[in-house]
Amino acid sequence: MKKILLTALVLASLAPAVRAADAPSAPSMFADGRFYTGCNYWASHAGLYMWRRWNPAVVEKDIAELAKNGVNIMRVFPLWPDFQPLTRLLGGGGADRGLAQNDGPLRNAAGVDEEMMKRFRFMCDAARKHDVKLVVGLITGWMSGRLFVPPAFEAKNVLTDAEVMTWQTRFVRHFVREMKDHPAIAGWDLGNECNCMAWKDIGAAESWLWMNTIASAIRLEDPTRPVVSGMHGCSNVRDEKWNLYQQGELMDVLTTHPYPLFTPNCAKDPFNTMRSETHPAAESLLYSGLSGRHCFVEEAGDLGRCTGSPERSAANMRCAMFTSWANGLGAYVWWCGFDQQHLDFPPYTWNAVERELGLFTKDYEAKPQLKAMGAFQAFLKALPPEVRNLPPRQVDAVVLVSDRENAWASAFGAYLLARQAGFDVAFASAEQFPLPKSRLYILPAGNGCDPYSYEAWCAALKAAEEGATLLLSKGNGTRYSDFLAATGNEIDFFCQQGVATKFELKDYPGRTIDAWDATRTEITPKGSFVLGASASGRAMVTSRAYGRGRVVYCNFPIESDSVYRTDCFTGANPNPRYLVYKAAAKAAGIVRAVRKELPGVGITEHRLPDGRVVCVAVNYEPEPASCPVSFAGHVLQCWGAGAVKDGRLEIAANDAVVFIVGR
Repeated sequence: MKKILLTALVLASLAPAVRAADAPSAPSMFADGRFYTGCNYWASHAGLYMWRRWNPAVVEKDIAELAKNGVNIMRVFPLWPDFQPLTRLLGGGGADRGLAQNDGPLRNAAGVDEEMMKRFRFMCDAARKHDVKLVVGLITGWMSGRLFVPPAFEAKNVLTDAEVMTWQTRFVRHFVREMKDHPAIAGWDLGNECNCMAWKDIGAAESWLWMNTIASAIRLEDPTRPVVSGMHGCSNVRDEKWNLYQQGELMDVLTTHPYPLFTPNCAKDPFNTMRSETHPAAESLLYSGLSGRHCFVEEAGDLGRCTGSPERSAANMRCAMFTSWANGLGAYVWWCGFDQQHLDFPPYTWNAVERELGLFTKDYEAKPQLKAMGAFQAFLKALPPEVRNLPPRQVDAVVLVSDRENAWASAFGAYLLARQAGFDVAFASAEQFPLPKSRLYILPAGNGCDPYSYEAWCAALKAAEEGATLLLSKGNGTRYSDFLAATGNEIDFFCQQGVATKFELKDYPGRTIDAWDATRTEITPKGSFVLGASASGRAMVTSRAYGRGRVVYCNFPIESDSVYRTDCFTGANPNPRYLVYKAAAKAAGIVRAVRKELPGVGITEHRLPDGRVVCVAVNYEPEPASCPVSFAGHVLQCWGAGAVKDGRLEIAANDAVVFIVGR
């Protein structure tokens, strides 16, 4: 209780700038329309000891070489104990005699090392010289698996202790006040993955207090730049710590760090196939949809040669950059600028995964990944301005996400299936009332008995009643009131018995879908039309009119189970579960400028003011694509690694084509 009261006193002093929603809206990092590509940066010679082993010539050269190769944004880090070197003085019997700065008197009220500030300003000047924007991670206490804390605070919980929060606030205000005049700085990041700085004694209330304290301190000194989250692995569950709803309340911009090895169900396919290549965009869109804030890819990477060859990594990056650009994310940032194999201190001596993640080797040899980034930026610069600065993508459906249970698998599955089926989705909380307007709503399978409230269920049905199509997939334990009235199906029985079923959809004969369900539900159609059934007559996909709209029911957890498997999102002939989504889009009357057939090609559409449609087509497969297509108009212009001819879209392996469709 004492900690909470002390923290409340700290917060009281910051009252003028508590919430992003209540403060004047900060300028966007992406208002200029550029799509940024870049890296997280530590100096090539010293890694995260760059400030104490300072070499300005190396820093200048690093930034120049990165900028020449397509890097126009960097995330940078004032390492906390280097910039606020506080030690605790002890007297007789261990009595606390106060804090010192580098064992001497405090040089300023924040205990900030002014020489380090001069070094940081030098780096900012070098970035400006080379037209590189900076996102500054202020409280950098966690880095690459090691905690970095001023010695005075090493025994404390650095996210809940009132004394630590007081000094963090002083540090942030001092730093921002000193640097806010610098034009290279695009945004203030809370710090690197600060949700990893303390795992004990942290709940939703404590995480809110800490974020609010630091964000408010930033805004007091600089209300002109956005406050950026910098977090890793936030939750869609409203009651959990570091949840996306609190992030949206307190932050201006959210971030994702979408590494396949660290994200459930994302490392099941080769690195240069659809699952890994769309993961950054899908996770960022989920964060944005649930928080109501912009989100960009702040850290992405392959985690070294053990994930795959540099060539596969470059192919992944190419597809991920095109997808992030087409999905309106604003930036794609790699981890990190330079390899760190030569460094002889922790964390680099602890874990091999942190040693070879750079775009450059330490000797400035450009890796295939960096060459892909440079080629991507050169491609963008060659496009006409109205194409380069893409209008927002067409969104055809809204995926309604639970805020009661971890919904990542079902949300990611919905994104992937829609991408294969040829339409685009946005995400929203199922508990958001009123629901965003849409022709098609997707209510994915849940895990528990009540992933959605009764109010959410009623809202989804009301949308169908008013003319939308609702695609509902069966969860392992989910129960819905008035199921018969909603779906036209009577449940014969349910049991906790796994069941495998092969079935075809009537509109796609000869395309066998292999389905699996960890629990079994048998339905009897009573008023529904069977769209797909097994050879034995087991109904698997049904449709029925509901008011002015329609409810399409899928009798297995198509989204989450597809993500759990390895046969749905790669290869020339994947398990064609996406056809269920295609059937739902047809029922909803979704109209696109381009209709495509290959599931491994994803296309976004962007309407220009004059009615022409810019299309970004990405081939997520490591083989060239020859995709049958039809157009609502004519292809007027085409750029990229392929062409449109004879009713087919030809795209090189793991590459993209941009074209315009018009009348």
